[in-house]
Amino acid sequence: MASGKGCKELTTDKAFLQSKGIKFIHKISDGQNDLAMEFIKHVFDLVPGTNAFANPWEPIGLSMLSEFITSRLDEIKLNFGHSKDSCGRLGSETVEFDYTGSFGTLIVEADRLGVASQSNFSTIRSNVCVYKGKWIYELLLGSKGVMQVGWCTSKCKFTEEDGAGDTQCSFAFDGSRVQKWNMKMHSKYGEGWLAGDIISCAIDCDKGIITFLRNGCDMGDAFTGIPIGPGYAYFAAVSLSHNENLRANFGSTPLRYPLEGYYPLQYKPGADAAKACLLFTYLEKLVSLLADVEMDKTSDELMKKQTSFRSQKSTLTILGAHIIGVLAPLLKNSYVVEDCMLKVLLDLSKNHESVNCFLDLFFSLLQEQELKLCMDNLIISLLSNYRFSPMLADFALQKSYLNLLHSLLLHVQTRKYLLKNVLFDRVKFPIFLHVKPPDDKVLSIMIPHVWYCHASKNEAEESAYEEQLSKDEEYDKRKYEESCDLLRARIQELEEIQINIMKLLLIGDDAAAQNEQSSRQIFQQKFREFLKENIISPHLKIQQFNHCPPLVQLCFFNRLVKALQYHLDHDCSSNLGRNEIYVPCQKFLDEPFDYFDCQRLGGLLSHLKKTCSDENCTVSDTSEIAVDETLIEIVDGLIVLYNSTAHKQLGKMCSLRETFQEYIVALTDVEKKIKICPNELVDVLAELNHACSVFTEKVVEQARHMAWIICVIYSVDKQEDVHWLMLTALRSLEKASTAGQLIRFVPDFYVEACINSYNALTSYFHPIIPYTRLEGHEKSLMQYAIFLSSNFSDHRIVNTDIQDSLIQALACFVCYPQSLRALESMPEENCITMTKALLAPYEGRSWAQTNWILLRLWKGCGFAYRYKHLPHLKPVKSQDHEHTTANLQKPCPSKIFQMYIQMILNLDTDGATKLLDTVLNQLNWAFSEFVSMLQEFHNNAATPSILWINSRQLKICATCFDISVGLLRVLEMIIHLNPDLFLDFSQPNSELLLRRLFQKLKMLWKRQGRMQSTTNEILATDTSFEQSYLQVEYF
Repeated sequence: MASGKGCKELTTDKAFLQSKGIKFIHKISDGQNDLAMEFIKHVFDLVPGTNAFANPWEPIGLSMLSEFITSRLDEIKLNFGHSKDSCGRLGSETVEFDYTGSFGTLIVEADRLGVASQSNFSTIRSNVCVYKGKWIYELLLGSKGVMQVGWCTSKCKFTEEDGAGDTQCSFAFDGSRVQKWNMKMHSKYGEGWLAGDIISCAIDCDKGIITFLRNGCDMGDAFTGIPIGPGYAYFAAVSLSHNENLRANFGSTPLRYPLEGYYPLQYKPGADAAKACLLFTYLEKLVSLLADVEMDKTSDELMKKQTSFRSQKSTLTILGAHIIGVLAPLLKNSYVVEDCMLKVLLDLSKNHESVNCFLDLFFSLLQEQELKLCMDNLIISLLSNYRFSPMLADFALQKSYLNLLHSLLLHVQTRKYLLKNVLFDRVKFPIFLHVKPPDDKVLSIMIPHVWYCHASKNEAEESAYEEQLSKDEEYDKRKYEESCDLLRARIQELEEIQINIMKLLLIGDDAAAQNEQSSRQIFQQKFREFLKENIISPHLKIQQFNHCPPLVQLCFFNRLVKALQYHLDHDCSSNLGRNEIYVPCQKFLDEPFDYFDCQRLGGLLSHLKKTCSDENCTVSDTSEIAVDETLIEIVDGLIVLYNSTAHKQLGKMCSLRETFQEYIVALTDVEKKIKICPNELVDVLAELNHACSVFTEKVVEQARHMAWIICVIYSVDKQEDVHWLMLTALRSLEKASTAGQLIRFVPDFYVEACINSYNALTSYFHPIIPYTRLEGHEKSLMQYAIFLSSNFSDHRIVNTDIQDSLIQALACFVCYPQSLRALESMPEENCITMTKALLAPYEGRSWAQTNWILLRLWKGCGFAYRYKHLPHLKPVKSQDHEHTTANLQKPCPSKIFQMYIQMILNLDTDGATKLLDTVLNQLNWAFSEFVSMLQEFHNNAATPSILWINSRQLKICATCFDISVGLLRVLEMIIHLNPDLFLDFSQPNSELLLRRLFQKLKMLWKRQGRMQSTTNEILATDTSFEQSYLQVEYF
């Protein structure tokens, strides 16, 4: 805009007003009032004749504005008489759960509308009853388990076993079992419910009818002819089994699914809502003007400076003060906020500048307490709408609520206020980051065509099956894949908004003053508090109540990883990107993090502080890390979150894949039986066809669920998140390993996170998303191999649980060809170090797992391997043999490590002698235990009073035999690789070792014949032993 004085600025202002349809009044001497009056006419829709308290043709100025607003609100008040829904109702105006009359152990939220059960069957009812008319209330389900919801009278006597629907005058619906209940009598009714559903409970006290609705869909009359009349008044009542939770809406906020002719239990604030809607209409127009002024700030500020005019923004702010001054008391009511304010903000959220102006007005004009109540109600309402809105195929409603939250958080003052006071304190913010799964009806719309691969024994049969697909099957497969791609794209759009929300919360440069905290710092503090409240340490025997569901925490983990990676890559002050970040080991010593009394690798922290001197606890890595301390703390929190909750949920979701495969196998078996069944067997064919239809229905349902799980949980992005976390934890441990005794201060969950994340990548995501598709997977596999081989025998790690975890992880690692190749590709120094640790004498240490590792390195090269795997470990048909447990893998001996074993045994004959001595000692013990227990079974078989074998003893017996076989195989390997230990009589111990070896073989040979006769006698004595003995038949 050109600079100048007088006419030019006024002309520009005139053009702006005319563009908004506002007539410009040429009264320069009274310009301020003229500008205000024109704005008033536009905001308040004033036309000639609308001013009832002044000359109809005179414009209203600022001095008369308050009187005008008051008169308009008085008109609304006159239109609302006494509420019609007050008749037939007894109790308080505010309806809530009456915790004083509850039964069982319940956690009741502060507003007394949310409840969670902590006992077997807990019951609670409302503080208001109804005896005449039609009434309704809604229940927002936080879980999908066993709950009975409905109505009861004051005559009902509940216990921890008998809840709503179990007494004579109580009537309830349970969507988990899909039953209606009265007097413990139940029958089929309604539809199954899911977490996130809204169940409406309606009662007609005039006709004696109770009806239930699921997400607005009427499920029909559940009960008719219920007792009504004098002496009968009905309370809302719910009974919940352990760990179930829900939230009631008795009318404190607008009903999601109102039913015509039915009233909510709580009075609707009709007059207040109507007043607020009118005021928000004014405010919305005013905000629109303010947004346009903000886009033309130069003109507004220049006009204010060069003339006697008040700026346009100041004038509009004065108008806003008149509106908000009357509106503020109404915003204390949650009904008004959801019914009016939320709707206006959803409209304004299409323009971020409008939302900014709206929030600027509220923060500048509302008192602190008014602002608190308003923001609390707004975010609670926003979360409730996001969580319980109906699921559409395009997620339109969910996107609108997330976009509004994103617009709110773009406003710096609002973002910090919500972080400090609302997002984690008043609501469960991570729920905003969760994508609610749809029910079967919606999922069938999203995935109309279903295809699945029939059960096959190997990949060759599977590929051959796909080549023989019929045209219909090819069509279904193509349509199924197209539907999955479309669903994946829509979910990614939703997740992108959630990630952008998290990016806003991690902004680190929005501190206006030196002593002011940034959004990132506030979030980090709240994040640690969230972890403390929701993560239960195995060392703390504390039960946490009302925590976020595990699936929600998994979504929180994924979104936070993406946002953190973005800030790591774009933070100018950082010299480490997402692929270089790690947690410095000094952090574990300085204790800036609260680890909730978790164990350290070196034992208890109190003990470490006493035993580690300052000289021993110094960091050898002196390189400076220029990374925001807050980001490092968030990285540490992510490792806590993954290891404690996210990993377990990934494994839980994996069970759906196994169930899906079991149904496919069952369906395939039934189809084969139908083909070979003779036509004469009519009844058998009918049963088979019925079973086929049931399994087909289940397979189709599971195929749709599997498509959802793959898009939401087992996607490529989620796999990359877990891979990144594994590498970050590995880097942190590698740095700590080079820091001397400081590694002892590292929390134990860092090692667990490495092991768990690797298992998730190779077992949970794979084979849906193959591990080999990850960029740099070979390098990360090598890093993990070096980590395991270097730390499984590290004397600095004294935590026994971690020692066992590391050895078990290495034992599994050597069972798979690809991971074994990674171990073989390690630097020679690492290979030799690992081999020496494996060949250490079996004294004073845990040797069973290391013996298993040696066995796997040899297995396949020895004599007479009868089994690919032990018979009692035979996989079921539905298991993928290539990706099951380590015990089921084909032998894959390592010639390279056998070479290292041979070299070390030749170079260190004293160590080899000690190893052989301990192996023979352990073999003597294990086999003797096995034989003695077998003899005990024989004696029991001969005793008529003993008719069964203790299963625990049988397992111990089997374990002793497994250990004996493993020790014999390791002995076989040593003899094969280095026979000179026994045959080179120039060595001092060779003759003694040879004598002991023959003595052991003679003992085994002699007892073998005796064992065979003993087992035959046991089986012949009493067939009741046979079932138990079959478990160890392969002995």
